[in-house]
Amino acid sequence: MEYYCLMVRTGAEASFKEQATKTLADKGVHATLHFFQRRLRRGKGACFDAPLFPGYLFLEVETLTTEIVGLVRKVKDFYRLLPATGQPQEIRGAALEELKLFMGHGGYLGVSRVVFLPGKKIRAVSGPMVGLEGCVWKVNKKKKQITVISSLSPDGKKFDLLYEEAELLEE
Repeated sequence: MEYYCLMVRTGAEASFKEQATKTLADKGVHATLHFFQRRLRRGKGACFDAPLFPGYLFLEVETLTTEIVGLVRKVKDFYRLLPATGQPQEIRGAALEELKLFMGHGGYLGVSRVVFLPGKKIRAVSGPMVGLEGCVWKVNKKKKQITVISSLSPDGKKFDLLYEEAELLEE
């Protein structure tokens, strides 16, 4: 299988996934689109669901063809395949391992419990992201969240996690 990242209009991820899946299936193309959501907590403790990677979906296909690219391009709210639609880059290595971790939990990731040390590498030891390793970029003690740098995107896309329990990785 090959994996690619698609950029779509932020806020339209779910509708894009639905429409693109239907368009591809109607043409007999076997492909899966992955869109991940997570549970976050507002300042006063109320929880809500939000995209893990706003504006991004991940395409899983046997082999990416020009036919598949053409079909996906026609779906409303499509922006591009990353880094450029004309030259999409397959996700590999550590980024692919991270993507497979997310895929193993389905589209909804729930709440992860992690403890942090600013600037240090951590591994989530409980919750839906168990096994995820990353580097803590920022800490928000008031919201009890950390921002972790992802290896899934070349620009170091960041996402927030709630913290409660984690392990520090030996350097």
